[in-house]
Amino acid sequence: MKQFKPNQKGLLTGILMILASLFSLYVLKNPIRSNFEFLIYSIFCFGILWSLVSYFRNNNDKKTFINYFSVGFQTFVVATLLMAVFTFVYFFTHPEFRDNNIAENSRLLLLQGNHFPKEIEENAKELKKWFLTLMVSIDVFKYLFIGALISAIIAGFLSKKNTTV
Repeated sequence: MKQFKPNQKGLLTGILMILASLFSLYVLKNPIRSNFEFLIYSIFCFGILWSLVSYFRNNNDKKTFINYFSVGFQTFVVATLLMAVFTFVYFFTHPEFRDNNIAENSRLLLLQGNHFPKEIEENAKELKKWFLTLMVSIDVFKYLFIGALISAIIAGFLSKKNTTV
């Protein structure tokens, strides 16, 4: 059986995450931010785990924390890139999500009573201008943080396990 490289596992993981997102959005009719996101994060984590455990089992290289983390990094960066592209395409093609969020933000600011209507209107214009960049940045940061954290934890565990075997 052919062994996949870490970046190929990241590609497969990212594709599975996108398919799960599309299933959630268009078949289950969930909003973009729903509890179904936890399944997508789980796919992401299992993809990293798959890559690191495969490296642990099949490679005869010196297995240090750095080597393990490098394998995890190669996996989660590719999956993160795919999810960034997906996030960009989704929010670019669904401006109603942006408009609804901006309207809700303006409504909440108005209810607070300590903002002038002109100030709320200017805030809405700024949000509209930066919304897509903000959403993609937030998602990229989340996936990079989770990927680095999961990679570090599993790499630490497997590198310690390697020295005790």
